[in-house]
Amino acid sequence: MNAGLVQAIGIGFLVFWFALETLWDLRKSIILPLWLVLPPVAAGTAYQLFFGTWYIAAAMAAALVLHLSDKLPVRIAGTVLLVGASALAGNWALAAGLGLYWLLWEASIVGGADALAAYAALMFVPTWEMFFCLLAGIFLWGVGTMIAVYRGELFERIKRMVYRIALRNLPDEKELTKEGKPTIGGIWIAVVLFAAWGILSGGARIGT
Repeated sequence: MNAGLVQAIGIGFLVFWFALETLWDLRKSIILPLWLVLPPVAAGTAYQLFFGTWYIAAAMAAALVLHLSDKLPVRIAGTVLLVGASALAGNWALAAGLGLYWLLWEASIVGGADALAAYAALMFVPTWEMFFCLLAGIFLWGVGTMIAVYRGELFERIKRMVYRIALRNLPDEKELTKEGKPTIGGIWIAVVLFAAWGILSGGARIGT
C-alpha cells in the first residue's frame, strides 16, 4: 500500500471515528474516555512513523505522556518536542497546528479530546489545507452550538465570551465540566470538509 492510499483510508477512519466521538459527547455529556480519544491519535502517529517522518511520530508519543503531567513546564516540554520536530522536518503547517491546539487546550478554550482529535487529523494530513479546515470546522460547530443552545441569549453569551477572552478570565476545568458544551463535532466537520474538498478536486488534496 502506498502513502496516498493509506492516507485516504485514514481520513475515512477519522470521519467515522470523530462522528462516533461526537455522538458519544452529545448523548453522554461527559468527558470522553481515553479509549475513545487515543485510537485516531495512535493511527496518525503510526502513519507518520511508516510514511512520514519518524521523529515526528516519536515526539508525539513522548508528548502524549508529558501532557498527562499536572506541571505546566512538563506539558510545555511535550509541545516543544512536537513543534521542534515539525520545524526540523520543514513542516510549518504541522508546527503551527500542534502549537495552536495545545495553547487552546491549555487555555481551556477547547477540551483535551478536541486537541487530540486535531493532532490526529494533522498527523495524517500535515498541510495548511487541513489547518484551515480545522479552524473552519470549529468555528461552524461553535456558532451552530451557540445558536441551538442559547437562542435568545446568544448576543449576551457572545459578549460575555469576548469580555472573558479580553480580560484573560478563561474558564477552569470545573466550570467547563459544569457549563461546557460538546465541541468535538467541530473537528469532525473539519475532516468532512477536507474529504469533500479532496473529492471535488479529484483527490488532489489527498495523498499529497
